[in-house]
Order: sequence, then C-alpha cells, then structure tokens
Amino acid sequence: MFPRILPALGLLVLAPLVGEYLLGNIAVNALPMIVGLIPLYGGGALLIREVARRWRLGWPGIILLGLAYAVIEEGLLTRSLFDPDYVGLRLLDYGFIPALGIGAYWTVFVLAIHGVWSIAVPISMVEAGSRRPDTPWLGKVGLAGSALLFLAGGAVPIALASPAALHPLSAAQITWTLITAVALVVAAFLSGRRRRPLRPAHADGAATPPGPWTVFAITIAAGLAFWIPSLLAMVGIRLESVVPAWLTVGCYLALYATMALLVLRWSRRTGWGPWHTFALGAAGLVTYAWHGFPQPPSFPAPADVDLMGNALFALAALGLLALVAVRQQRLTTSR
Repeated sequence: MFPRILPALGLLVLAPLVGEYLLGNIAVNALPMIVGLIPLYGGGALLIREVARRWRLGWPGIILLGLAYAVIEEGLLTRSLFDPDYVGLRLLDYGFIPALGIGAYWTVFVLAIHGVWSIAVPISMVEAGSRRPDTPWLGKVGLAGSALLFLAGGAVPIALASPAALHPLSAAQITWTLITAVALVVAAFLSGRRRRPLRPAHADGAATPPGPWTVFAITIAAGLAFWIPSLLAMVGIRLESVVPAWLTVGCYLALYATMALLVLRWSRRTGWGPWHTFALGAAGLVTYAWHGFPQPPSFPAPADVDLMGNALFALAALGLLALVAVRQQRLTTSR
C-alpha cells in the first residue's frame, strides 16, 4: 500500500511547488503558503491523474482534464478570466471580447499554464519515477478523498473571502464556465475511447520517433516561444503596442496545435516509450526553472531573497530530474 500512497503524496506537494514557486510567482519567503495551495493544486492534479488512469484516458485525457481544471480555477475561483482589473494588471485589455467578457490573449495563455504546467508536468514527473505509471494509485476511498480535497481547496477560500475581494460573476459567466468545463471533461472521456494503436514505422516514412533528446529540445523551444510575450513585458515592451491581439492569439493557437500534432504523431510510432514522455515533462520543468528568475513575485519579497529562492527551486528541479532519471533507468532495466 505504501508504494502506491507515496507517489500520490508526492504529487500533492509537487503540483503547487511547480505551479507557483518554480514559476517564480511566489517567492521562497512565502513557502508556508503551500499549505493552502496543496488542496487546490495538489488535490486537482491527483484527482485528474487518478480519473485518467482509472478510466484509461491516456495523456490526451489528462491534458483535457487539466484544461477543465484551469477553466474552473481561473473562471470561478480566482475569476481572472472575467475580472478586468485582476491584481491591478488589466489582463483582459489585450484582445478583449465584449460579448464574452474575456480577454482572448489572457484566456489562451493562462489555460495553457494550468493545463500543462500545473497539472501535466507534475504528473509526468511523479509517474516517471513510479513502478505503476499507468495504473491507479488510490482505491475508491482515496479517489473520493482527492475529490473532496480539491473541492475544499476551491470552496474554502471563496467562503472565507469578503465579497469586496471577489469580482462579481454574472449568471451567464458562471453558466458558460461550467458548460466549458463539462465539455472538456466529456472530451477527455471520448478521447480515451478513440485512442489508435501504434503505427508501424513504415506508415509515415520514419524508422522511429525522434530520440528523447530531440523531443526535449523541441519542447524547450516551444516553451521559450510560449513565454516570449511575458518576457518582453518584464523588460518594458508591451506586446499590445506593437502586435495586434488576433495575431498573438493565432500564434499561440498555432503553437498548441503544432505541439499537439507532433506529440500525437510521434507517440503512435513504434519505439515511443517512457523516456520520450519523461523528455516532455523534463522540458516543461526546465522551462519553469529558467522562467522563475525574471518573473516578479506576486507577493512582496526582497530582491536577494527572491533570487535565492529562484536558485533554490531551480536546483531542486534539476535534482528532481536527476533522481527521476536514475529511477526510470533502474525501472527500465528491471522490466
């Protein structure tokens, strides 16, 4: 029982560490805040992982469930999808769509952050070091417990917050947020039923999929492309002043489609294995590790403390990658 509980506990802690601290959004001096983040981030990641493995939804299902998680968190909990002055940053101004009350750029940006980095990357790291990467770790009681933990992580802060601290949502915004989340969940379950078998090497003219290092390099490049607008903003270059919003959003959607199609194609070739999946997750972790340095924290922190924390979390991420790689090598050899 303990070998199954240990990775579940690891995922509970790793999800908020990656999603907020490695990102650079929260500095090391606010590390105690992780206690409040574990139910939402950790509970959400664990629930998604257990549902996906119990119903054999695969990685497309995990990504889709991660996007549903992102819609709930940013639409109903933090409400950044609809708050025009969320944390004073005017996130919706660039590409604002009046009919929906959302910002096109912020929506495609933040949903990917949670779907990929808050959910998929932590799951991939913990599974890579597990003896049971494709099977549930928890029974029915544990599954129910992870669902309750996630619900508590979202409901308790809302219940305790003062009305003035929350952006009011219209009935239409709540309804469409729930409809979108449910549609993504349904799509996740449908994707599990439509999985195709591996394609022979001669089917697409390639002997094997790209090597893990090639997959890692391409994913690193995609991560850099994803963060270019954010990096420009950090040095005072406002993207909205030089590039139309529709062009930026189109580039993001093209980036997502390209990576999704590449990974789907590669993963259907004979020869795709655990090291390729590890390469994808490792690239996501390394991307957050470097991004944490230029990212200003949301809560005040002295510059030297912030830098020290970024270095600490980056080194911890690299250490985790080394440990998981050694663990996976042993597991691969023993199979």
